[in-house]
Amino acid sequence: MSLSLFIARRLYGSKENTGRLSSLGVNIATIGIAIGLAVMIVSVAVVLGFKDEIKSKVTGFGSHIQILNTDAQQMSDTLPVIASASFVDRLSKCEGVSHVQRVTQKAGILKTDTDFRGISFTGIGDDYDTTFLARHLVEGRLPNHVETDSLQETTSPSLLVSRNMADALSLHCGDKVFAYFFSSDIRMRRFVVCGIYQTNMTQFDSNTAFASLPVVNALNGWDSLSCSTLEIAVNDFSLVEDIADRVATLKPDVPDRNGCYYAVYTIQELYGAIFDWLKLLDMNIWVILGLMTCVCCFTMISGLLILILERTSTIGILKALGGRNSMVRRVFLHYGVFIVGRGLLWGNVIGLLLCYVQWQWHIFPLDASSYYVDHVPVTFHWFAILALNISTLIICTLILVGPTLVVSHIKPVKALKFD
Repeated sequence: MSLSLFIARRLYGSKENTGRLSSLGVNIATIGIAIGLAVMIVSVAVVLGFKDEIKSKVTGFGSHIQILNTDAQQMSDTLPVIASASFVDRLSKCEGVSHVQRVTQKAGILKTDTDFRGISFTGIGDDYDTTFLARHLVEGRLPNHVETDSLQETTSPSLLVSRNMADALSLHCGDKVFAYFFSSDIRMRRFVVCGIYQTNMTQFDSNTAFASLPVVNALNGWDSLSCSTLEIAVNDFSLVEDIADRVATLKPDVPDRNGCYYAVYTIQELYGAIFDWLKLLDMNIWVILGLMTCVCCFTMISGLLILILERTSTIGILKALGGRNSMVRRVFLHYGVFIVGRGLLWGNVIGLLLCYVQWQWHIFPLDASSYYVDHVPVTFHWFAILALNISTLIICTLILVGPTLVVSHIKPVKALKFD
């Protein structure tokens, strides 16, 4: 152990600090560090939690990558993607791809005795990952993916609607509702509400209902190999652009049997406005981190200056005994690091405790219609929390080098007379 570190530990643990002005300064500095770090931890956890929550909901409705028919946008929903077994198998084996599923869509109108609503019917099959829908299911069950649209069926196919639709049309689980579809003629089908989901994403909840893939395919007049979209989930969202490029090389280069070509889109391209909005939240994080770092630095500078001025006689004794300016400066630099360390400890305890309470019990609610979530979301990103601790320690330590320069201007003769 170096001499400067030994002296710093003795000064830091000395009982003579009690009642001194420097004790108040040290406590204020410790509180400033603790509050600053706690605010930074909570801010990062909340913003990252909010971004993760919104991204999970957007990708829950559209996955990470979509393969679409390039002519479908000009010709409504009449042109499918041919999802042959060999094509799906190639996509599934692509590096970075975790899942491939077929989705078919059909625009229509839900009508009750008193009201009607235009919606998009989304057909899901046995290859569809229902984890997202099951997590947001509030009543009933998910649609049966093996149901068909045969007119000879005695039972109506099931339909999963959102809480938004159910409230607007006064629907409940088990209710029968008529749906109308328009193409060259008007077709009518009766569905039974099997369940109600709620994601609070108004953009999707207001117009997306889920039914069986064979049912929606039959409404479009398609066979079992056809679908509106091939949705692809990836293992690492940060690599979605690279994986999309690899997927693009696997799609057919020649027209399909309908004379159509396919295009590959990432979820960021399809919902650019939402992801651009999420990127703006990063600026909020940096502003908060900058302000809290300034608070930590200012409190540490003031606390250390008070400590140095009150320990002027100690500085004079150390210099009179032959201590160099650099050694005495290191004493107070170590002392400052001890203060920062204690502040970081309490900051972690306070910040993580607040985050855990919110994560466990959701005590801080939000207006779901404005924020897309009904409570403040929290994500424990341990690498980010570790980075906050290390960066705060390094920045505060570097800042403390400045106040210790005062030691160089203290003369032993005058310091020993200082009271």
